Amino acid sequence: MMQEVIMSDYHIRQYKASDYEAVRAMFADGIMEHIPVASCFILKNPRIQILIFGVFLTLLICSNSLLFSLLVTAILLAAGWYFVNVECQNYVDQSLRDDLLDIQKSYMENEGSCFWVAESNGDLIGIVGAKLHRNGDEEPKLELKRMSVMKCYRKRGISKALCRTVLSFARQCGYNAVILQTTHVQYAAQRLYESVGFRKLYESLIPIFLGKLINIRLFYYRYDIQPEVVSAKSL
Repeated sequence: MMQEVIMSDYHIRQYKASDYEAVRAMFADGIMEHIPVASCFILKNPRIQILIFGVFLTLLICSNSLLFSLLVTAILLAAGWYFVNVECQNYVDQSLRDDLLDIQKSYMENEGSCFWVAESNGDLIGIVGAKLHRNGDEEPKLELKRMSVMKCYRKRGISKALCRTVLSFARQCGYNAVILQTTHVQYAAQRLYESVGFRKLYESLIPIFLGKLINIRLFYYRYDIQPEVVSAKSL
């Protein structure tokens, strides 16, 4: 089993108990970073634009006050931003109560699962988990979860190295495939996964009111593990 991956200015190693708080904080920060992107996506949605314009026009006709209409519209926009923030925070809270509540038990003590961190000069700069995915088809699959890299360390190949660590682990454990989920507004994540060989299987609406209202979709990806080819020289 691969224990550690050494790079030029960072290394990837398995999770240990002393990483607990840093891992949870990095995951939470990574999710909350999506709020500006999600907010911009919402504002570009035709349904939302029509709704905002309709509210503004109605207020202007009823009040005959441009200042009042602009003020109320701005308040509604702020309320929308707050709603996005609440939804992201709810997801973070749910995750921190789920597998990230006891990382040791969820990943390190769970057969066929593991969790890694990327470290540079003693600082935690990236995380990724891999967990056995159980469903009805009985095919052994590994699910890539909780990928996050600190903003100031991105575009250095760390995310790709973490991703390949999971793929290597899956191959060593005899899995047939690695699967994952990401949203269609996470463009960088999509490019990353596709660059290492993941292919998109299908997509579905996020099962919350906001997702259905503005058509935010989940993308489901899969990487098929190819058996290692044994050369004639090694026989």
